[in-house]
Amino acid sequence: MPSWVIWVIVAIVVIAVIAAVVAAASKKKQERNRTRAGELREQAAAQAAGVQQREAHAKETEARAAEARAEADRKQAEAERLQAEARDRQQTAAGYRDQHAENLRQADELDPDVDTRSEDYTRPEGLTGHETGHESATRETGSHESATRETGTHTDETTTVTHPDGSTEAVSAPDAGTEGTTDGGSHRA
Repeated sequence: MPSWVIWVIVAIVVIAVIAAVVAAASKKKQERNRTRAGELREQAAAQAAGVQQREAHAKETEARAAEARAEADRKQAEAERLQAEARDRQQTAAGYRDQHAENLRQADELDPDVDTRSEDYTRPEGLTGHETGHESATRETGSHESATRETGTHTDETTTVTHPDGSTEAVSAPDAGTEGTTDGGSHRA
């Protein structure tokens, strides 16, 4: 037999052995991959319950956050409503306080024992420094009209005051001998 035939046979045998080794290694690798894949599937199955539980917790937390936002919005709306109510009540109280101070000022103007032009005179609380005399009568009480009548030897001064509710009151000076009469409205103290 020629030597080259021997080399060809040896080459074929070597190639066959190499192919068998590669095939065996490939088969072994596939078996390892199957085993590893099975292990990973088992781990995934075990984690599935935990994943579902975590997703449920996440949804629950999201729902609580939405509820907290809604509650915060409700509280914000309530706070704004209360703030508006407080402003309204403060304005109403300020109106009553100004009316009270104006009534005190008018009483001082009418009282012959009180000298409102004196430097010692203390204005009622709620009136500013420039509101003395008849110029402050129109501040909160509405219009202020004076009429002077001559009766005998003295002057009878009558002041008609219109209140914010629309009622009017005629107030006479104390030295004229009358305490005050109503003119088409209700008497307010």
